[in-house]
Amino acid sequence: MFISNVGNLNDIAIIESNGSILTYADLYKNVSEFKTFFDGKHLVFIVGENNFATIVCYLSAVESGMVPLLLSSMINQNQLNNLIDVYKPKYIFQKESRPSNDLNLLSSFGEYGLFIGSKSKSIKLHPNLALLLTTSGSTGSPKLVKLTKRNLISNAKSISKYLDINSDDRAITSLPYNYSYGLSVINSHLSSGGSLVLTNSSMMEGNFWRLVKKYSVTSFAGVPYNYEMILRLGVDKLEISSINKMTQAGGRLDFNKIEKINNSLKSKNIKFYIMYGQTEATARMSYLPPKDIERKPDSIGIAIPNGKLWIENKNGELIDQVNSVGELIYSGENVSMGYANSINDLELGDINKGVLQTGDLAKFDSEGYFYIEGSTNRFIKIYGNRISLDSLEKIVSNKGFESLVTGDDNKIVIHIINHPNLSQDSLRSEISEVIGINHVAIKINVISEFPRLDNGKIDYKFLNNSK
Repeated sequence: MFISNVGNLNDIAIIESNGSILTYADLYKNVSEFKTFFDGKHLVFIVGENNFATIVCYLSAVESGMVPLLLSSMINQNQLNNLIDVYKPKYIFQKESRPSNDLNLLSSFGEYGLFIGSKSKSIKLHPNLALLLTTSGSTGSPKLVKLTKRNLISNAKSISKYLDINSDDRAITSLPYNYSYGLSVINSHLSSGGSLVLTNSSMMEGNFWRLVKKYSVTSFAGVPYNYEMILRLGVDKLEISSINKMTQAGGRLDFNKIEKINNSLKSKNIKFYIMYGQTEATARMSYLPPKDIERKPDSIGIAIPNGKLWIENKNGELIDQVNSVGELIYSGENVSMGYANSINDLELGDINKGVLQTGDLAKFDSEGYFYIEGSTNRFIKIYGNRISLDSLEKIVSNKGFESLVTGDDNKIVIHIINHPNLSQDSLRSEISEVIGINHVAIKINVISEFPRLDNGKIDYKFLNNSK
């Protein structure tokens, strides 16, 4: 179990947003009691949020050999019903106020209830399967990532090692618990004897920063959007004297913003870690040490402890030349078993065998630091020309504009944040000249802000539908 190696049971494990303080002894007791409701090895849907009840159910399920699927309490009911129809879980943990779908209440835990699923079916689950997470941006999709307890423990230990997390560390839940990055914060701190301040407040709310100050939070995790908000709020205006480290993952943060964030945090003696990962690798695969940010701000850094990164060409052959681009490959104990698209996939074994083809194009420098160059599936072929949408985003960014680029084999759409210096005709002509594509195939879509998923990532599906 993640909390099995904790030394002092009287140490604080959880601080709830209402001020309730629970020690590791309290956490052990609640998990042990909740485990008694589970029998055998079954599928459990946890429809929760960043609160004590949800954390207890999650830990109890993993500890007792159940297989939980972590879902947001904000999930659309139709999407939830679809997942229930596909996977037919025996147990569903959700707020009692949520529509019951003819569920039978087994036990109550605060405002939550553990229900027996009305559509439950006896299914075969692989003995190593311990957790299911949705893939990025597919909350309602039946495509799930299959993780083992070994994946969870290994990644939590690696993260704790390079971030130097110990019993003095206290994180705040700035990300959803069902997002692999947010879950990794929970796992790494509880496995290291640290503590968590649980909140569902947005960092744009005053209550979030009041909790940071009141409970002396020492670390903060965020995706690019979070740090963009911090820049808008003004780092110097935030009362974050207790924080000693901040981490960023979940997508690329603009280099200029990295520099601004890092300079501000450095003046406050706060270490800033740039990280890279995927749900398919439990969470983290690489990190950029704070000492290297100023000289390599565009790098994802080096592999996490006990992990390995390398580059391969289209034929699966190793690329050992500096600055040569190929697909980024990762190996480690945190690599998932594979995907599930249906109930039958839950009994299948590990198809990845500890090796993950990330789908990202990358290169490495002479010191072995890696750089993401784009995605293998972020290409279109228009008028016979192969165009990298990621590279196009960089071109627009270098012109001083924030943008996201989508498209198909007929049109390129540049979604751009409104800017006083923006001339659509001029930008369209410049892009046309740079990439050698007739300007009639380039559309500029001016927007006020980028659409986001509940984990802060860009909602590309929404953008594709709005082109």
